Amino acid sequence: MADTVPPRPLRHRRMAILVAALAAVTALACWGAYRWAEAEARAALTLNGDQRLGLYASSIRNAVGRYDYLPFLLARDHEVLDLLDAPSDLRRDAVNRRLETANAAAGSAALYVVDRKGVALAASNWADPVQSFVGHTYDFRPYFRQAVESGSGRYFGIGVTTGLPGYFLSHAVHQGEALTGVAVVKIDLETVQRDWAAGGERVLVTDENGIVFLSSHAEWKYRALRPLPDAVTDRLAQTRQYDRSDLPPLGLRDGPLMENGARLVSLPISGPEATRRAFLMQELALPEFGWTIRFLSDLEPVKAEATGAAILTAMGILLLATAAALGWQRRQTLRLQREARVTLERRVEERTAELVTANRILRDAQEELVQAGKLAALGQMSAALAHEINQPLAAIRTFVASTRLLAERGETAMVRDNLAMIGDLAERMALLSGHLKEFARKGPARVEAVPVARAMDRALALLTSRLREEEVQVDRSIPPDARVRGDAVRLEQVFVNLLRNAADAMEGSGDRRLTLTATRNAEGWEIRIRDTGTGIAEAHQFQLFDPFFTTKEVGQGLGLGLSLSYGIVRDFGGTLRAENNPEGGACFVVQLPEAQ
Repeated sequence: MADTVPPRPLRHRRMAILVAALAAVTALACWGAYRWAEAEARAALTLNGDQRLGLYASSIRNAVGRYDYLPFLLARDHEVLDLLDAPSDLRRDAVNRRLETANAAAGSAALYVVDRKGVALAASNWADPVQSFVGHTYDFRPYFRQAVESGSGRYFGIGVTTGLPGYFLSHAVHQGEALTGVAVVKIDLETVQRDWAAGGERVLVTDENGIVFLSSHAEWKYRALRPLPDAVTDRLAQTRQYDRSDLPPLGLRDGPLMENGARLVSLPISGPEATRRAFLMQELALPEFGWTIRFLSDLEPVKAEATGAAILTAMGILLLATAAALGWQRRQTLRLQREARVTLERRVEERTAELVTANRILRDAQEELVQAGKLAALGQMSAALAHEINQPLAAIRTFVASTRLLAERGETAMVRDNLAMIGDLAERMALLSGHLKEFARKGPARVEAVPVARAMDRALALLTSRLREEEVQVDRSIPPDARVRGDAVRLEQVFVNLLRNAADAMEGSGDRRLTLTATRNAEGWEIRIRDTGTGIAEAHQFQLFDPFFTTKEVGQGLGLGLSLSYGIVRDFGGTLRAENNPEGGACFVVQLPEAQ
């Protein structure tokens, strides 16, 4: 007996019920998959945050622990004791020089000694007429009061004399039972947060009042997590802990507390349109300092992973439903059209084969696109590194050779200086990879006030041996007050590229001379690098700053130096252009805004 077909309205109602049930099951399964994937990703994020917090805490403890012995030793130094007991110009001069030597050897920011009234009698920076601590009164500072009351003190604040932040360690100086003064060391923690910023993560350190004073993001510093009470504001004004900082709220909004102790928060993100972004915030207390480290993990990857799991679940359910529907339709077709079974099976097989082929083609195309993207990225990185890293490597080899000779002679001070320079060059090479990323894909730069003279001196230091060998005369006229907005390492990179190109252009010249000047104008500072080389051909005027354009022989350059320099200067809000000198040779002009 043949199966009867239900009436059309009944079939429509059954179909509507099935679709509604499928939609409900799909929504419930997607919600479960989303929550499960979100929980797993958040747990992994929390574990990583705990590990990172431990590393950041160790870096702070190590940075401070290297110097905590200095105040104790100063408090027992016989020259310091004599000065506090009976101050005189002769004793003050001796202690000043002793502190200066000790500070340079230890690598601390400053060492100084104050009497029982809080007046600084001697300091390691005594020779600096602007930033010297000598003669200033610091009795209002908590580290002085702590040392007087309990024998030692710890305190973070912005220097009222130098305007530079630091961590102060103090120790009371006694003559018998009588307090005669306090020995203080100032530690610079800026290097610690520069390392944090280079890591690209979001970490901040707050004091007991919830004020951010160390952070991987400069715009978060000296801001309060939450509005400060008037009592706290008055106390900070008395101690001048953060000097003239207004301490505006950071804009942190608390969310729910997770079961593992982490908390969901949101922060405003600067950009063309002010928006807020959600983060997972984890905390670690540093009781010995009275500080708290907070690590912020971006939740966008968690949402993306959870969304992907939900989409995959929906696709799986829909595929299963589709397969079930196809099976049911196939059975119905076989029942109603047995005579067409052979034809129908052949069509199904053909369609299946087409789908398999199409899927294979799409999969192969996707793999080729991914591989092409990898090769392109590797090509950019290797080309830029091959061009840019030779300069610091050559300098490192030179310093290593000279350090070996100095070590054999026993000149430890110069060996230490050379090793410090080698460390700076190695760090600079690590930063070059970041420069390549900015060349391939524009990104924000860390802008600060950069002295032009210092950046030019460091660039010249990398090329000293070459300029000496090629007998290049350098005429330098850069005012000491020339300060521009930019990044020090990247500005040095621009100067090195321009100086190398100038040296290359003067290889065949009889008179080799570099003229370096900086003048202030309405737009900021105009920095000119003139050479006495062959000049710039008219045909090349509009191609100089194109990537991979070069007039050098094969193997002598990839043509990335000027292109990189152009992008760096543009990121700083400046311009870079080239022109020919009337008397011969070329001139590269760097225009940068002045740092306020």
